[in-house]
Amino acid sequence: LKLQFLYFIGAFFKKMAEARAACHPVPAIGLHSFRVDPSLHSMQVAVSNDGFVLYIPHPRFIWKSLKRAVHSTRTQVQTLLWPLRPRFVMTFVSGFVAYVCMRPTDHWLRSGRAAELIWKFDSCLPFTHYIPTSLRVAYLSLNTAITVILVTVFGQKSFLRWLLSYHGWLFEGRSQSGFTKFWGACLKYGYLNRGLLAGKPLLYSFQHALPSLKPPRVEDTVERWLETVKPVMSAEEYEKTAEEADQFLKSGVASQLQSFLWRKSLISRNYVTDWWIQFVYLRGRSPLFINSNFYGLGDGSDEEIPSRKQLPRAAVLIYHWLLARQLIDRERLPPLCINDLVPLCMDQYRCAFNATRVPGRDADKIRSWDMDESRHLVVIYKGIYYTVSPYTQDTGRLLHPTELIRLLQGIVDAHVHSDHPETRIGALTTMDRTKWATVREEFLVDGRLHNRQTLDQIERAMFIVNLDDEEPEDLTATSNLLFVGNGTNRWSDKSFSFVVFKNGRVGIHTEHTWADAPVIAHLFEWTLAMEQRNKDFIYTRDGDLQPNIEPKGAVKWSDIGWQSRREGAEGSTASPRPLRMTQRLHWRIPKALEHEIDQAVEGAQAAIKDLDLVVTMHDAYGKGLVKKAGVSPDGWIQMALQLAYYRDQGKFDLTYESSMTRLYYEGRTETIRSCSEQSCEFVLSMENSDMSNEEKLNLLRKAGEHHVVSSRKSMVGQGVDRHLFALYVVSAGKGIDAPFLQNFISSPWKLSTSQVPQRQLPRGTWPHGDIGDRYYTPSGGFGPVADDGYGVSYCLCGDSRFFFHVSSKKTCPTTDSTRMQERIHTALRDMASLVGK
Repeated sequence: LKLQFLYFIGAFFKKMAEARAACHPVPAIGLHSFRVDPSLHSMQVAVSNDGFVLYIPHPRFIWKSLKRAVHSTRTQVQTLLWPLRPRFVMTFVSGFVAYVCMRPTDHWLRSGRAAELIWKFDSCLPFTHYIPTSLRVAYLSLNTAITVILVTVFGQKSFLRWLLSYHGWLFEGRSQSGFTKFWGACLKYGYLNRGLLAGKPLLYSFQHALPSLKPPRVEDTVERWLETVKPVMSAEEYEKTAEEADQFLKSGVASQLQSFLWRKSLISRNYVTDWWIQFVYLRGRSPLFINSNFYGLGDGSDEEIPSRKQLPRAAVLIYHWLLARQLIDRERLPPLCINDLVPLCMDQYRCAFNATRVPGRDADKIRSWDMDESRHLVVIYKGIYYTVSPYTQDTGRLLHPTELIRLLQGIVDAHVHSDHPETRIGALTTMDRTKWATVREEFLVDGRLHNRQTLDQIERAMFIVNLDDEEPEDLTATSNLLFVGNGTNRWSDKSFSFVVFKNGRVGIHTEHTWADAPVIAHLFEWTLAMEQRNKDFIYTRDGDLQPNIEPKGAVKWSDIGWQSRREGAEGSTASPRPLRMTQRLHWRIPKALEHEIDQAVEGAQAAIKDLDLVVTMHDAYGKGLVKKAGVSPDGWIQMALQLAYYRDQGKFDLTYESSMTRLYYEGRTETIRSCSEQSCEFVLSMENSDMSNEEKLNLLRKAGEHHVVSSRKSMVGQGVDRHLFALYVVSAGKGIDAPFLQNFISSPWKLSTSQVPQRQLPRGTWPHGDIGDRYYTPSGGFGPVADDGYGVSYCLCGDSRFFFHVSSKKTCPTTDSTRMQERIHTALRDMASLVGK
């Protein structure tokens, strides 16, 4: 009876423990809750003063981890051996070993000078004399074959790097030289699209073949900088600045600082990117909220929104986001190439998922997790945080949309309204970084096991899903909600948050440090394109999900096929398999933390109140008219912005336009200084009624051509700002006084602009081969860089429309976003009149 009683008590407490773990899983087990995380499904050891805790996962997870390790190793080897095809490598190595082993001993492969040298070197190694001769011949021929392969790969990549170091094609336009045509043929037929020499490139296949970014000549950079500041300075100011620049060059300070950069470039393949990330982003102490993060809109046309219901659309797009994550993990996402010819750096895609920015007192850091360490989403619904596992319990299969919607519906159905401070805890991420780091350490990390576990679940999530209750109907309202929400429902540190509104509209809120806007826009475009491509298979006419569908075959970047689910197949709705339950995350909030949350909410609400963000569409004409006028579309828009800004402020100011440097290894951005002497001449001509339209149009073309040249120089590392920034970092680190660099770094950007490409996917990915005329997204935007300036983001959709996102601060008496939008539209109309529109 005693044994039965003890057995009953033991079973009772075991069941209680299991129930508690199901409702409130504790991601740490051991004598004192050591860092052993069973959700990782990997062998782990924790050490403490009390001993060791060894965690061994279930054999099926060990087998799964082994298969993943094999697959990962195969991918890494394939990337290492590229541009050679794996099958060719295996055939060559096995054939060479067999051929050498079958040759007689007097054959030159076994008795020649090279063979003797290899044999003598092998004889110097211990234990080789005890190995049979036939076996030694086999492994020496194997090593020789592998060496030949590696030397060939190195030579191929070196030749490819030499090819990619040529940038003359950028400046030749349509009339290309004979050398450029030969260069393009070498790339196209030798390395791309399963060329003569290369297999199919994986996501990171081109990385080590990309050229290194070296610092340009300091004299050239200073000269270009003086050209860009001349239009915005008075004659006296410019003369003083030119004297400072001349003194900087002649004093030896410039050459001293430049020598440091050159030495850095010898050990780093990009002389500026690591410093740019560290000092501009991670060491920045201002809040990410409005100042750094940006947003992106998902739908431009109301008629093309495939479903107006929140949960069906959320389930479908979450599924596609997770497929994109899977393709990145397996490196099956094709690398982007300009004109399908010149590859871009894809390094930024590594932190798209499973990543977060962690605040620090002096500097933040980007932390990312492996794909196996991050297997859940965090869903925010009415201020409450939930974890959702989108994989099946038994096989680890990705849940289909019809299964994901059951989990999301469970969150909505189980929600109970609450005014608890935990519903506003997201506001902490809107604080300045030092303050947020202090609060995080004191209340969420140090000695706060429960809060630390909850925080870990959020930071380690693949990404965040926001199910918002709002129903915005216009672009401005949608953009404001995506950008700032209500001040408490955006976790600003996460790599990105996917936002779904109650009326089916979608968008993203993105942290800027890990990547630039085109990267997340590329992934977002793919999810939307795949949804539109297959919407008739996925949705009913009412916007609900089709009940019996599943993906057909292997998922490819080019398309996802769908089919009716076979009866009795895994995941069938007729007999639903058990899914992992969603789990609500709880916080323990003492009075002191509640006070910090209230302060954060107050600060966020004040920032939202001060934000003046307006989004408009211009559909009177688009790129079609601009090209007929003989001006580049981007140059046309930039000149319109210069004209609008001059009419708004009555003066010229420094203008920032972001340009990419991804033609280089780990390239990020460079600045195009759009305000030039040529642009100022055009703007002043538009205000001069005595000049003819033909004269004004010629000045517009001249300014547009100058802008194109400046843009292309920025793309190839011949810009101004990143080089001077790196020189300033060296001067500050070495304590070298440089008034010229101080003048440069303190110059404000009153007009900050950016453009995100409307289409980055290959032609034909969108339905009907659309290029942005029917299916388009209004891009996204950001906050003003200067308190008394404007932030302007724009995109060119198809051949018939432009979108503009204009932001400023309401407390500034000289700026007004609505007024600036009107100025932009007026400028576009006036410029169109020059070509008879």
